[in-house]
Amino acid sequence: MRAMVDLSILIVCYKAKDLIDDCLSGVYKYTSSECNYEVLLVDCSNDGTVDLVREKYPQVRIIENSENLGYGKGNNFLAEHAVGNYILLLNPDVIVSDDAIGELYRTAVAHPEAGAVGGVTRLRDGSYDPGCRQYVPTLFRLTAGALGGGRFLNGALPEGATEAGEVDTLTGAFMLVRRDAWNQLQGFDTSFFMYSEELDLCQRLKKQGWSVLMTPRAQIIHLVGGGQKQSPRRILLIAQSRMHFFRKYWNRPQVVLGGALVWLHAFIRVAGGTVASTLLRSSRGKDLTQAYGPIVFQPGSWWGGYQREH
Repeated sequence: MRAMVDLSILIVCYKAKDLIDDCLSGVYKYTSSECNYEVLLVDCSNDGTVDLVREKYPQVRIIENSENLGYGKGNNFLAEHAVGNYILLLNPDVIVSDDAIGELYRTAVAHPEAGAVGGVTRLRDGSYDPGCRQYVPTLFRLTAGALGGGRFLNGALPEGATEAGEVDTLTGAFMLVRRDAWNQLQGFDTSFFMYSEELDLCQRLKKQGWSVLMTPRAQIIHLVGGGQKQSPRRILLIAQSRMHFFRKYWNRPQVVLGGALVWLHAFIRVAGGTVASTLLRSSRGKDLTQAYGPIVFQPGSWWGGYQREH
């Protein structure tokens, strides 16, 4: 039986061999000693990540697995082996460059009413990671996003905030959850394969009376999508996760309208990308067309949400 620690850091990897070294080196270099922690890792791709971690970071607890579990199920799997009073969900494409993990932990201890605490995640250029600004979707917000107003929608703290405050939701790339709150919810809803599962978790936390906080004192760099931000596979999974969320929380007319807005969002980008790539020879336009094309031309692949194994 392992002794309890303050914090269990859970890392679910999928083809993360080129990312995990930078992630773990930052964790071990900068996390303050006042926070007693363990790191657990599961690899879902068999790409050599496990061999690298065993060689360079023997202190990491590698939990063996032979299938692609997906993000939510993978974290639930690791949490079963964790012994921390708090659980930190950490993506392998995160770079920690200061005591951000310690800041999350201190904020959580100072706010026992918070079921989850997150920090500010930024892109490599220093701008806000869109995942850090997630909001609870509504038909109005989906319409604004489809028409190009997504950058004006923000479910996070204001840019100049200096203290922790309540937010709509948190990014699953860097989220600390109280163990008792996690156990109360039994972790993630594993019907979500990837994306929107953190939105669902935060919604369920709030329904149980917990608050969801973000602190600007904890900031990390998030290499969104591991270099595959506009991959058709990633865009398809996001669309599926949106529809899955709609079907869980909305009535049928809202689901139909929400799905139509997901399609419209993609159609506008495909149309714009086609014009840009044809008339302006823009490579970005071509990328947009390829990324969003399956959403426009194969609606049956995402309309039903997550209905089959991945």
